[in-house]
Amino acid sequence: MSTSLQAGAATANITPWLGVEVPGSHRTRYAENVDDELLAKALVLDNGDMRVALVTCDLIAMPQGIADAAKARVAERCGIPPENVMINATHTHTAAGIADLLGTPGNDEYIAWVPLKIADAVEVATHRMQAARIGFATAHEDRISFNRRWHMRDGTVRMNPGVDNPDKIKPTYPIDPEVTMLYVEGTDGRPLAAVSNFVLHYVGTDNGLAVSADYFGHFHRLIQKYLHPQCVGMVWNGTSGDINNQDYSGKMRWTVSGHKQAIKMANVLAGHLITEIQLMEMQDELVLGAAVGSFEFRRKTITAEDLAVAEKILAVPAGTYTGYDSGPFSWVVGQTLPHALSDVYAVECQRLAEMPMEHTASVQALRLGDASIVALPGEIFVEFGLNIKQQSPASPQFVVSLANGYIGYVCTDKALTEHGGYETWAGYSSLGDVGTGPAMEKCAMDLLGQLF
Repeated sequence: MSTSLQAGAATANITPWLGVEVPGSHRTRYAENVDDELLAKALVLDNGDMRVALVTCDLIAMPQGIADAAKARVAERCGIPPENVMINATHTHTAAGIADLLGTPGNDEYIAWVPLKIADAVEVATHRMQAARIGFATAHEDRISFNRRWHMRDGTVRMNPGVDNPDKIKPTYPIDPEVTMLYVEGTDGRPLAAVSNFVLHYVGTDNGLAVSADYFGHFHRLIQKYLHPQCVGMVWNGTSGDINNQDYSGKMRWTVSGHKQAIKMANVLAGHLITEIQLMEMQDELVLGAAVGSFEFRRKTITAEDLAVAEKILAVPAGTYTGYDSGPFSWVVGQTLPHALSDVYAVECQRLAEMPMEHTASVQALRLGDASIVALPGEIFVEFGLNIKQQSPASPQFVVSLANGYIGYVCTDKALTEHGGYETWAGYSSLGDVGTGPAMEKCAMDLLGQLF
């Protein structure tokens, strides 16, 4: 039985030092400047029977090692059990190296340090606990996100085919236009936290060598401007593995880019939230629940022939091997791997070959009254998020990606076996083989069945 709700929210600065590796490109970049600070943003809810912590971090991904280390410290210092803590990444491409990811190594010092700061955000939030009320809402927004994978006239599927490409036919799948929102205020009316859950990969900034939280950071600052200087604004990235901000149909042509575009998109989401807050039915009691499950999956197969090709590619200067017209690896379907990236994926082949075939990943579900959060461990194709929402007993249903672990892109089986394309190429950034997505989806539905 729930009692009066208590809530607290806080941030911790997780901006790295200059010179740190910056992920998000196929070649290592190093930070030369800081456009805006990276944050870990925490919201803690307590109904008298249970306490949960929801944390989002301005990082490209959330490897399980970082999440587990932060959760262990939260358990030690705050008494919140790991299964009650969700930690996800926004997916900004101008943060710090947190894993060996597609040509960019992780920074060991940062990997050791950042869990401490993530836990700090939760601990400070617990110190700020006060009587609170919470509200939920949804809105429809189909003008700023687009499926980036397109069917082409040659039968292949390509990511980001270009607006003026005459050979593109149609996107492979629709988008998820739902904006799912959560707002918490003190019983004195002071805004504490405002959350928007939306499916949009990232937007991008002006300089890939300048650290930035991208549009996720602009959203937080806009919320502080519009609501309260200490209100914590979070964007929980949805199942955006195949969704971005570029309309390749040509109907929507943006007139700005970089931070100007990021601010525009942040304003769209903040605008929906500000509007819905005025109409929300607020509640000061809330049933809380938490469940964690796991699913098994197989990594992509690396053949002896793949390894032989990888050796040939790595025997010449990076990006110069051109000894193939298709493939060149067994896991490349449809579109040929670009020659300029062959060395990157040759290394990934070698890495995967040393890994076990069988893997386990976690899914988390949290109940917030009639609403629920499902947290998934990677860059998930939109199809899976839509399926979970359609089957869910919760209302509204938040689906959060890049949470509690990272297994890379989770693609549909059809993408893996027929369509191919960048997201399907084997690596730490796309670990799972056929069956991974359906197993993850089933695990999520089983957890929701436990909570409802």
